[in-house]
Amino acid sequence: MEFSKENLLQISESVNDLICILNTSLEIEYINLKAHFKVLGYINEDLVGKKIRKIFDLNDFNKIQKIIKNRNFDGLESEDLQIYHKNGYKFWFEVKFIQFIDKKGEKKIALVSRDISEKKQAELTLKNSKGRYQRLIKSVKEGYYEVDLKGNFTFVNKALSRFIGYSQEEMIGQSYKKITDRTKRKLVFKTFNKVFKTEVQQNIIQLQVVKRNGEKVFLETSIYLKYDSENKKIGFYGIIRDITERKKGEELEEKFKIDLAQRVKLRTKELKESEDKYSNLFQHSNDGIFLHDLDGNITDVNRKVLEQLGYTKSEILSLKVSQLHPTSEMVESKKAFDKISENGFVRFEVNFKKKNGEIFPAEVSSSLFTIGGEKVIQGILRDITDRKLSELMLKESEEKYRSMVNNLDLGFYQVDWDGNLLNYNPAFASLFGFEPDEDITNVNVKEFWQNSNERGPYLTELNKNGFIKNYIVHSKKRNGQKMVLQLNSHLIKSMDEEPIKIQGLISEITEKFELEQKVKESESKYRNLIESVPFSIALINLGGRVIYCNPATEKLLGFKEEELVGYEFRNLPIINQKYLPMMLKRFKKAANGEVLPPFDVKLSKKDGSLIWINYQTSLVKLGEKLLIQAVLNDITERKMADLLIQEEIQKLKELDQIRKDLISRVSHELKTPLVSICGGSELLLELFGSDIKEEARELAEIIGKGGTRLKNLVDNLVDVTRIEYNKFELEIELINISDVLQDCAKEMMYLIKKREINFQLDLPDTLIVNIDRVRIEQVVLNILSNAIKNTPPNGKVVMKLTKKKEWVEFLVNDSGIGLTREEMDRIFTRFGKIERYGPGLEYIDIQGSGLGLFISKEIIDLHKGHIWAESGGRDKGSTFTIKLPIS
Repeated sequence: MEFSKENLLQISESVNDLICILNTSLEIEYINLKAHFKVLGYINEDLVGKKIRKIFDLNDFNKIQKIIKNRNFDGLESEDLQIYHKNGYKFWFEVKFIQFIDKKGEKKIALVSRDISEKKQAELTLKNSKGRYQRLIKSVKEGYYEVDLKGNFTFVNKALSRFIGYSQEEMIGQSYKKITDRTKRKLVFKTFNKVFKTEVQQNIIQLQVVKRNGEKVFLETSIYLKYDSENKKIGFYGIIRDITERKKGEELEEKFKIDLAQRVKLRTKELKESEDKYSNLFQHSNDGIFLHDLDGNITDVNRKVLEQLGYTKSEILSLKVSQLHPTSEMVESKKAFDKISENGFVRFEVNFKKKNGEIFPAEVSSSLFTIGGEKVIQGILRDITDRKLSELMLKESEEKYRSMVNNLDLGFYQVDWDGNLLNYNPAFASLFGFEPDEDITNVNVKEFWQNSNERGPYLTELNKNGFIKNYIVHSKKRNGQKMVLQLNSHLIKSMDEEPIKIQGLISEITEKFELEQKVKESESKYRNLIESVPFSIALINLGGRVIYCNPATEKLLGFKEEELVGYEFRNLPIINQKYLPMMLKRFKKAANGEVLPPFDVKLSKKDGSLIWINYQTSLVKLGEKLLIQAVLNDITERKMADLLIQEEIQKLKELDQIRKDLISRVSHELKTPLVSICGGSELLLELFGSDIKEEARELAEIIGKGGTRLKNLVDNLVDVTRIEYNKFELEIELINISDVLQDCAKEMMYLIKKREINFQLDLPDTLIVNIDRVRIEQVVLNILSNAIKNTPPNGKVVMKLTKKKEWVEFLVNDSGIGLTREEMDRIFTRFGKIERYGPGLEYIDIQGSGLGLFISKEIIDLHKGHIWAESGGRDKGSTFTIKLPIS
């Protein structure tokens, strides 16, 4: 790549990233001053000409050396490095390395550095957050797992490890198939695959697993997708509970129902054997019995049905069986009718509606049989209102004892209203420091409260609501050791609604409680901090609603806190609708944890005035909540200054264009009369030189010299205009450059003799190169005439040409006045003429426009060559060197 100095300045000074150009010795040759001063406090004098080691520590400097020495990079190579601020502290930057060749053919390295200090801080915060999350998972009493997308375990907690019988080390890296029953593996895979594709969590899935000892047990688990920091799916995680005992109970209940159905079926068959016996049972049965045809028309009912439903026999025989059900039961009734038509028998529970509109639950056993050649359905209707109530009470009792049987890690307890312990599990006894063989029945739980008076409000709330969830109790163990417990309690009342018993689960949360207290303290400190800072801060929840803003925000925008808090930010009057789509897009990215650069927007104050705001958003965690923190800085004055600068730059560009056009136009307008003046004076001297007086001849010579000088100036201006408009073109051909230099030396010989210069010419006979002869002659004459004009009488000028591999090198060395460092920096610039006056400098010819060397450099650059000057300083002579490619 090739960069001109102007291009580099234009690009680098308009970006916020740091741009630094190094040579192969790792010395800094250029920095974009604006960015370096703003970010690191440096100016050109601090860094240019210095080693890059100045702003990097030794380790990072060694990394830079290794990258430049050992790798071929194209701009994609980057490293995270720390750079010293001028004040001594460090910032993190992402540094990209770009290698290029400048116009002199020298290899350069550009370092493009972007500030990532906030990103690094966020990564550190995330790392600490992950640590706290891991500690929390390890303390959970229920099973917890994490697997990768292939189903291999990447983490299990101790609780799951103990339950399965494998150690954590044995589980890590193993497939879920290791513990999953062979017949259920396909179901497990389908379920996980569904969660992966839909990204919808699976709250409950039941599966059978095999413990290490071969025992098969039932588990209930949840499945959630796991994402990495870039929101890519990387696996699954979930909570596991043992439901083996519950499944056994369900299987037992199902067996009981099947057995009961078989008994009913057998009994129905026996009833069919005797019509008389059936008729007697039909009329005097304690259950309602009704008959209906396949269309649902009721053909007969017994007395019990009339009692149950409140109809007369004539009324009910005019109805269809579907009319005895509430509208909500029509679907269930239709399913039962279809089933009996298919299987000949069905038993189901359904609600019936009495004549007075009252609804009651019933169990119906229906059979299909033939009477007199016609198919008839007989239904036995049993009112199960009392049974349903009993089942509900029985279910509660079963759940209580099932919980007791299960070996829970959580403490289970049952106490009377006064607090005397009626029942408990080993975990409860262990929690309070009792041995497994100690009987603590009838111990009053008031002994376990640090302050027994606090039990009163607990009982009041329990009696009011019938249950309490996550109730915090400051308790103590048998030995007096203090701890914090979390209670989930349920109140059991008598038929008279009097409280009888309390039962529930209890767990120790001392560490969690203390951690939450610390989080609350941290939140309080954070609030105090942001309320005292001078810049505006607002907190927005993930739904886009403002939940807090500090006093500086009120001062900045003119709105009171209550006018902002509680509203979605998109609907606030401060928002300029022009910027809303971009703000919503950035909000979504910030909510996903993406680190975003600052953003400039225009906001409306309460008084209607507009201000420019630099708007920075980031994702923060306060307690268990994720919030978007928005930091607002008023940059109105800076923006106005930027706009003013842009206007001035545009004006300067317009003036520069006017200058170019003027030079071009004037140059071309002057060229024609100058040719006439020069040609006329030369013709006058040639034809009439011997016939005119001496004074007239001298005047003609002065006119000719002045015209020639002015013509050269105009030619230079024309060349400069062509360069600026990129119309400066070469006519390349194979030329013996030795002949070109020889001709230039002959042309300048009159001046050499006039100034009494010792001239030495060292040229090979033949050296063929691809060049534009006219333009190279222009360069050589310019450099040679400069050497002669700046060398005192009896001084020495040497012109030498040599071949070096694929290049030719031409130099002009003089013993003249020499050049200072500052002068060497200027001579190749446009109008870079050097004015030197004073005693002893009378021999210097100061005439010239300052364009010759500028044009010479452009000509050599177009030849893909290089030109430079060297000098030991004032009165130590100068050497100008031109290097051109042979082909």
